[in-house]
Amino acid sequence: MLLLLPLLTAAHAQDAVSLQVVRFGQVGTATPGLTLTPNMNASSLDIRIDCGGKSGNHAGPAPKGVPIEFRFDVPAGTYTCKGTLAGDFEDGTSGEMPISFSITQLPPLQIRLVPGSVDLEARRVAVTLDRPAGKIEVTALGPRGAEVGQGLLPSSAAPGTAIAAEWGKPTGEVIKVRVKAYDDKGFWSELVVSVWSYAIPHEEVVFATNSAAIEESQLYKLESALVEARKVYDKYEGEVKVRLQVAGHTDSVGDAAHNQQLSEARARSLADWFKDAGFPGEVWYQGFGESQLAVKTGDQVDEPRNRRADYVLSGTAPGGDWTEMK
Repeated sequence: MLLLLPLLTAAHAQDAVSLQVVRFGQVGTATPGLTLTPNMNASSLDIRIDCGGKSGNHAGPAPKGVPIEFRFDVPAGTYTCKGTLAGDFEDGTSGEMPISFSITQLPPLQIRLVPGSVDLEARRVAVTLDRPAGKIEVTALGPRGAEVGQGLLPSSAAPGTAIAAEWGKPTGEVIKVRVKAYDDKGFWSELVVSVWSYAIPHEEVVFATNSAAIEESQLYKLESALVEARKVYDKYEGEVKVRLQVAGHTDSVGDAAHNQQLSEARARSLADWFKDAGFPGEVWYQGFGESQLAVKTGDQVDEPRNRRADYVLSGTAPGGDWTEMK
């Protein structure tokens, strides 16, 4: 990102001082600017620059080889910088020259996770950037932030293009994935994604036909699931923010719209029980009706294995139509 600036004076002035422009910066990371380096001792060197409302000044002696730096912490945008340089040098010569150059301050690089792209089995994640890409570094993180897998992908993808990056076979449990993305100028941003989840083994609560009420005879099943949920919560809460997600499902018997409403009501009833019973984390619920059959059947098929609920602990807040119990 350093570029030699052509000088607009006689050959002697060009020999007396070298100028380098840092053309690009990024808000909060690096600032653009100008570096002047005397090639001979100057008894006096007077420099004045204005850039995007920011000014830089130097007046006084300037030893040979000692850089004089100006950095301009300006808002995102492109600016034309102007100024003057005047000096008296050890060989008895003197002179002055105008200075003119442009700089660009970039906004922070935006990195976004492609929804549904995290694949633990394939050890892969996909992101998009809002500027041309340079490379993607992926680090799999285990308990206490230990690095358990790494990957590096050079990339020249255009802005908004999904970039899939993989990490190597992990040496331990993967709880989070850190993605550090660089643009084509070397500026970077990072994103940390929780990939941890745990499906709680449990016995299915049996509801009466068309009912979402939990019968007393079924409470022991929920109590057993709560014990397991608390145990896992206590183990992982220091690593991620543990949330409980309750998903309700039905078989294909009956009207699909009715099944959707019934699964929603049952999922809410179960989530409400976990919340009231003292599960310490957030509790979310959603009904899926007959849209996600565990056992694929035709319509109007009475399949008990499809009448179920999933209890999943996750470090990520669910999106879509999930509702949090308050």
